Amino acid sequence: MSLNCQTPFSPDSASSLIVGLSEHWPQPDHVEMHVHVRHQLMYSTRGVMHVVTPAGRWILPPTRAIWICGGTAHGFEARRPVDVITLYVDPAAEQAPDWQGCMVVNVSPLVRELIIASGALPEDYPLQSKPGRLAQVLLEQLEALPQAPLSLPDPLDTRARTISERLKANPAENTPLAALAADAGASIKTIERLFLNETGMTFGAWRLRLRMTSGLELLGLGESVGNVAHAVGYGSPSSFIAAFRTTFGTTPARYFALAPDAV
Repeated sequence: MSLNCQTPFSPDSASSLIVGLSEHWPQPDHVEMHVHVRHQLMYSTRGVMHVVTPAGRWILPPTRAIWICGGTAHGFEARRPVDVITLYVDPAAEQAPDWQGCMVVNVSPLVRELIIASGALPEDYPLQSKPGRLAQVLLEQLEALPQAPLSLPDPLDTRARTISERLKANPAENTPLAALAADAGASIKTIERLFLNETGMTFGAWRLRLRMTSGLELLGLGESVGNVAHAVGYGSPSSFIAAFRTTFGTTPARYFALAPDAV
């Protein structure tokens, strides 16, 4: 079923393996934190989407999709125009990936086409039917997809959160950790411990991830690599590209290559 974002939709009451919802968000908007019984697979065919959970935030261009397990609280943000397909998957589906929480995967050309086709499936259909077989093939393909490091977990402690919010407001800020910690009323060791314990990342790794995810959003909006490098704190495009390659395993140009018309 393909609907716009204003149409009432109750996917948890559907009986089919996968129910699809296609949405066009022409201007900035958001959906508050909520929960579905069904698993979700969210994919942007055009533009960059943001998904938030109590554990962190994901920034997703048209080459990545996010799997949200049923029962996981999540919200959605569109900061620029974006077209999104959301597939709601029966939690009892045997073919569904055995993932917990949220998982971001790299979308292959095959899976991209399967997602688009699944977004137009009717609301109810037998498992042993053409739509049912299509849904099963998609679910079987998902688990083989490589995972992508796009999450930005937030620390919970007030002192560490003060630093994370400050840097998110200006990813290009190069203030040393010692000064950041002092401004937050903590020692360097305390901040390093809090980031590691509460985000699963060292402070340096978290700061790098922030710069890369912020850069990813700007690239998805069509900004040049030079402008993005400056906006997230790098002195040259080459240094940004090197950090991008270390994080994502490829260059910015290749990262968006699966959907060159989507940004």
